[in-house]
Amino acid sequence: MRRLELDDHTADYWARQVRIGSTIAAVVTAIGGLRMALSWPSSSRWWLIPVAVAIVLQAGATRLPWNRLVRNEVFRRRHLLMWWLAELPFLLLFGIGDPNGAMLYLPAAILMLMCAAAVWSPRTVALLGALVGAGYAVLLPVRASLGPIATFVILAMYACLVALTAINAQNRGRLDARRHMAEQRAETLLEASADAVVAVGRDGELKYVSPSIRRLLGHDAASLTGKRLSDVIEADVTQADKTGDIQDFLNRMLALPIGRSERTETRLRNAAGEWVYVDVMGTNWINDPDLQAVVVSLRDIGERRELERQLIHQAYTDSLTGMPNRAMFRKKLEDSMATAGELPVTVLLLDLDDFKLVNDNLGHSAGDELLTTIAERLRAQVRPGDVLARLGGDEFAILMRDLDPADASGLAERLLTTAREPVRLGSRDVTCSLSIGIATSTGCEPAAAGLVCADQLLGNADLAMYAAKRGGRNAYAIFDPTMSMSVLEEAQQRADLEHALEHDEFRVLYQPVVDMHTQRLTAVEALVRWQHPRDGLLGPYHFIAGAEANGLIVPLGRWVLRQACAQLARWRAERPEAAGLKVNVNLSARQFQYAGLVDDVSAALADAGLDAASLTLEITESMLMADIEAAKETLHALRRLGVRLAIDDFGTGYSSLSYLKQLPVDVIKIDKTFVDEVHIDEDDVALVDAVAGLGQALKMQTVAEGIETDEQWETLRRIGIDHGQGYLFGRPAEPADIAALLSAETLSDPQHV
Repeated sequence: MRRLELDDHTADYWARQVRIGSTIAAVVTAIGGLRMALSWPSSSRWWLIPVAVAIVLQAGATRLPWNRLVRNEVFRRRHLLMWWLAELPFLLLFGIGDPNGAMLYLPAAILMLMCAAAVWSPRTVALLGALVGAGYAVLLPVRASLGPIATFVILAMYACLVALTAINAQNRGRLDARRHMAEQRAETLLEASADAVVAVGRDGELKYVSPSIRRLLGHDAASLTGKRLSDVIEADVTQADKTGDIQDFLNRMLALPIGRSERTETRLRNAAGEWVYVDVMGTNWINDPDLQAVVVSLRDIGERRELERQLIHQAYTDSLTGMPNRAMFRKKLEDSMATAGELPVTVLLLDLDDFKLVNDNLGHSAGDELLTTIAERLRAQVRPGDVLARLGGDEFAILMRDLDPADASGLAERLLTTAREPVRLGSRDVTCSLSIGIATSTGCEPAAAGLVCADQLLGNADLAMYAAKRGGRNAYAIFDPTMSMSVLEEAQQRADLEHALEHDEFRVLYQPVVDMHTQRLTAVEALVRWQHPRDGLLGPYHFIAGAEANGLIVPLGRWVLRQACAQLARWRAERPEAAGLKVNVNLSARQFQYAGLVDDVSAALADAGLDAASLTLEITESMLMADIEAAKETLHALRRLGVRLAIDDFGTGYSSLSYLKQLPVDVIKIDKTFVDEVHIDEDDVALVDAVAGLGQALKMQTVAEGIETDEQWETLRRIGIDHGQGYLFGRPAEPADIAALLSAETLSDPQHV
């Protein structure tokens, strides 16, 4: 045979065949001894002594540990073969010594060849057959007295028997080689497989362990085979949600019908003492006669578990701040509401005021830096057991249990204070504020719990937070049931405003701006009105504040800007008198802070075909001073377009002259409050006179607003104010009415406007 290492199956086969051969040899020897005792002369019966020894040795050989001995290549190929060869001379001597030896020699030799064919290669069987045949050829003429022809025939028939035995040995060898190749292939596949496979007997003994167990648990397969499962594999029994105990899993497998499978996940400790997460798939083959085991497949799922952990972490954690996100906060809130009992649950909803301006003006990276800084400050103010989450954007939430309502107010005060501390973003210090809404579970319906009350509590905190925003921001508000009505009203107003924008319900009227000396029309100020389908024509006081609060002021302001530019272009195209006419458009605070303002202005001018100097944009003092550095950047960007800039309501704010000098402003508009009594109040006269002098010094035009009487007009003209507007010269009018004024020499009779 080829020099192959014997596996368990082959070693067991060899051991069984050697024992069978030893038994047959002992029986044949015993038959020969009986023949000696009965038929041999008494002088030759001394042969019974060595024969008896041979019988004892051959019978005793069946008790040797052949499963271990045959695994020794040298023993198997030399000593065991010598045993077979040693039988031949004794068989030949018996055939010569016995009167019927020729008759007894042949069956004994055939038995020996058959035993040899069961284990040896065809070459070895042929060699033994040739040696036996040679002895038979010597024996036949001596004991059988056969002639040459009869001897040849018998030997030829014997040669056929030897050939047949060798062919059987060859066929057996091929079958063994194929079986070994199949087993080797299966073993290779099992070793290459990511799964480790073990076969466990009914008593928990490991009957087979695939080599891939080394990659999974670090154990050698041979060292585990034959041991009890519980002695070599330690499972995790601390996992409450997993099957943990592998022995319990095995017991359940034994209770299943044959061929049925069961699956579980657990942790096993490897050879290095580390835990390995495995997927366990077991199939019950304990009653199968070929297997008689439970076949268990073990797969490493450590990477999958880690990926699941990461996915869960991502699903419930905010990537920017590392805080719980909205989904996790909602889950914690529902759990708290379901188990709160008599303990109150408090939710604080926090929103950064005007955070969008930081993103628009400084970029999203600066916005992210601001959010992380604020998040760390908030984290420092809450208790370890509280849940602080980022719900998204600039919105945070805090979940607290067993908190007194008064303590919630104190916490809100601390949060407002810490948020107001300046944050350094690049080269600028930015100050932001919070609007905080507070709601407690005491406001929930008694019958509500879990999901329902969680929705109600979160909604209450949201209403309170918006109440804080309406109250001026940088404040907190505690939920009150009356807040629901005001929020509904605001929601309805927002819906109405959105509908008005979509269906062109807004109108632009124009108020004349005249030269104070010639009374000629020099400009118009665009003023928006809402033609409400139910309430009629509404002035700005009815909707501008709401649009500013909910962000619709930006698209509304963009629409007014485009309408005003387009209307001026139409006047100029229709009337030569409008060649020098200009249009003034007011900018809201949000619109001025909007990052796309310059692009909007440029697009409106381009679409209307107007030169930029035809447009004057009006900004209030308070808008400028909210962030003077950002205001300077925006104003200079607008000036680069070529548009004119005006400060509206001048005198009502708190701008300094140094800042006024730095800003690219063309027009100062004096607020109506200083015009109302300018003809009778010396202080107002002095103030307006100072503004007129300031305008002349800084080379800025001055416009007085709200002129309603001839006395006011005369006084302002005497002081030196350049331009004026008010009901004296004309109320806000339709475009057709303004067109009629263009041909008038003066506006001395403005009542028709």
